[in-house]
Amino acid sequence: MSQNKTSKYFKYAIGEIILVVIGILIALAISNWNSQRLNKNRNTLLLTKLSKELDLNIDRAYLLDSTNISFKSRLKFTDSLVKILDRGIELNDLDYMIVSHIMPIFFVNTFNLNTSVFEELKNTGSLYSIGSDSLVTEIQRYYQLCDRESFYNLNYSENVTKFQDKCYKGWFDFNYMYLKNPENALKQHQWVFNSRSQNYIEFRQFVNYTRTHSYLMVSKLKGIIRASEELKKMIAQEQKS
Repeated sequence: MSQNKTSKYFKYAIGEIILVVIGILIALAISNWNSQRLNKNRNTLLLTKLSKELDLNIDRAYLLDSTNISFKSRLKFTDSLVKILDRGIELNDLDYMIVSHIMPIFFVNTFNLNTSVFEELKNTGSLYSIGSDSLVTEIQRYYQLCDRESFYNLNYSENVTKFQDKCYKGWFDFNYMYLKNPENALKQHQWVFNSRSQNYIEFRQFVNYTRTHSYLMVSKLKGIIRASEELKKMIAQEQKS
């Protein structure tokens, strides 16, 4: 101050402050860039895992829709059974009804769709930062669809089981005896040829409800496959952008 150099020292101090601020801003920019890079890598990994989960659900839906114990095969068989039951069971129908095809209609499949990656996204808070708002919305809609269709299947399956339980003293017992001794089974279950008997009516009700259930589930499985493929396309587009 004695040499009138105050302004010079102020300029020096301001320069030092500017350099510190620039250094801080550069450090923040690098940190932000690194954070964005890590988030991008994490999102890429999560989207890849989600896409693989959709593949598993597509495979599961195809399995339920196309195998020998699928809803589609059960629908085809119950269609033929309804025609037989409506006109009345004849002796030459029994081998077809019992030996070849009867077991699939008594087997109830659950959807068991995969949701573990979606649960991970929700539990870790990653769902809302995984991609665009439209993608997040479609992911939520997809898994809501899976939950809803799985619930409908379980609900209908419970009703199928209720109808099935009424057939144990009638059709199930006849089926068991017929495989061992057809002649004796027919003697003890003459209701098989009486379309107005209680056992006949209960079996027909069971078959009709099973057919309805199968028809609905075939439609729902096709919807799940379609929704899975559409969401996979959105994920692929998100990964490219």
